[in-house]
Amino acid sequence: MQLSTRQARIFRLAMLLGPGTPVEAQRIITQLGCSEPTLTRALKELRETYSAEIRYSKATHSYQLVKSGQLDKKKLRQMHNALSSIVETKPDEIVSKVSLDKEKKKAVSLSLRMSVLRKIDQLAMQTDTTRSDIVELLVDSSIAQLAATLHRR
Repeated sequence: MQLSTRQARIFRLAMLLGPGTPVEAQRIITQLGCSEPTLTRALKELRETYSAEIRYSKATHSYQLVKSGQLDKKKLRQMHNALSSIVETKPDEIVSKVSLDKEKKKAVSLSLRMSVLRKIDQLAMQTDTTRSDIVELLVDSSIAQLAATLHRR
């Protein structure tokens, strides 16, 4: 399975919080190799994507998974397997990189509803591809359908 840097970070965060015990923020930041603002964004995405309830304790500066939502044992095992496969295939490099060959690809920004983004991510995970590949497939099939409709007229 090919994971983006963000997906790998979310999966590692889910693995850290999965047992339901409090985890210090500094430990999470160290384990994820990210900044505090990045951790905040990752926590927000974990909450929204998996309907998880994560509480912060000011006293201990720690986070705890209170309600797992869709983060059941099966989902956590899938995340663990996906992370393990990355480590096995790329021991020196935990995250995959997107190749932006200037002649073939151009980075663009799209504004999408979170529900649409989750569907794209789910398709990417199911087909072992990237978001970019899914968007390209959607565009190609839409253009083909439109061309067929116009040709019939």
